[in-house]
Amino acid sequence: MKLEGLAAELYDEIAQIPVVDCHEHLPTEKERIEKPTDVTHLFKHYCLADLNAAGLDMGRDPGRWRSLPLFDASQPLMPRWAQMKPAFEAIRHGSYAYPALAYVRDVLGIPDIRDDTVEEISRRMQAEMRPGLYRRLMVERCGIRRAIQCTEGVVAGDQDFFVYLIRDRACGVPLGTLERETRRVIRTLDDYVDALGQYVAEGKKAGAAGYKVGAAYSRVIDFPDVPRGDAERVFCRLRAKVSSAVSDTDREALENYLLRRAVEACIENDLPVVIHTGYQAGVHNDIRNARATHLWSLLRDYPQARFDLFHGSFPYVEDMVVLGKYFENVSLNMCWMHIMSPEISRRALAAWLDAVPATKIFAFGGDYLVVEKVYGHLKLARADVALVLAKKVRQGRMTESEALKVARLLFHDNAVAWYKLS
Repeated sequence: MKLEGLAAELYDEIAQIPVVDCHEHLPTEKERIEKPTDVTHLFKHYCLADLNAAGLDMGRDPGRWRSLPLFDASQPLMPRWAQMKPAFEAIRHGSYAYPALAYVRDVLGIPDIRDDTVEEISRRMQAEMRPGLYRRLMVERCGIRRAIQCTEGVVAGDQDFFVYLIRDRACGVPLGTLERETRRVIRTLDDYVDALGQYVAEGKKAGAAGYKVGAAYSRVIDFPDVPRGDAERVFCRLRAKVSSAVSDTDREALENYLLRRAVEACIENDLPVVIHTGYQAGVHNDIRNARATHLWSLLRDYPQARFDLFHGSFPYVEDMVVLGKYFENVSLNMCWMHIMSPEISRRALAAWLDAVPATKIFAFGGDYLVVEKVYGHLKLARADVALVLAKKVRQGRMTESEALKVARLLFHDNAVAWYKLS
């Protein structure tokens, strides 16, 4: 990435700042290194949607894209590469593809992804599939001190620099899931509320760093207060398996009630509430569901809670200016944003720094299933922050030393304080 002048100087300094990676979805290292890999692995996860948009026939089910024969590294590479290549060329200059190219160039030392290099790239990637992969890439190469993983549960002994988020159990989750996790039978609404409290408390005791709400993929993220009696009537119908008598509106009312009880459990256990806002992965999602301003009443009603709002409500990034300014209990998290669009991310960060305390912004979270691409995403994040801060310095809004202090807040100190990391 080519930066010049003050931005380049700031970038070099920022690259020395230790990083808290505020969001990942990585499999365990053991799972990763036991599977064969090749260059096509670099285009799993977010790039899949871009390949689909570029005309590669991926089928209609994004949930199965990663398991397509196209990405089966046990099969001959060149026919699969030939199938992928036209779509790759269409997306190669996009920000989703950038981390794959950055990894190949900077880490593997190969100048480009093309017909005469894909086999060597694949050989070198496979050679890296040995214990220590995550530490070599994330800690030694990227300077990451802590990575906050979103997972279904703590994987004991995976990586000592990982901390974990537990998943929401109030919205869109089968009742049996929470029963299994809490080892109890849920017969009444009060049982459900008690089980939620137990789930949160046990998660915190096991080392969880936060409670992740991903409801924006299935519904609007407005969680108004619901009378207990209304929620109980819906729960009783569901418990009796009279699902045909429960409308989507009724289900959301029950979820609203339960989500607020989960927030109260997080307050009691001093656990941040992490909420997905803005752009949803995949295709054909309803972005209108995910605007951060829908959260207004929840943020207002729980001033004791700490809410970390993920993804900057992208592309509605101005929403965050208001929420970060109005609510002292809200932090603004740029995880995933830099690969969505560096241009929009820079615009967002510049506006947020104008309006929101610099202590409430987190600059980076890779948000990846593919560990190799964390490196390139972090390069984009550092460059975006350097460019924004360089402009502030040129405008006379801060000195260079002040800019570097802000950068340390964004990449490290803020997340350490908000999530109470050691």
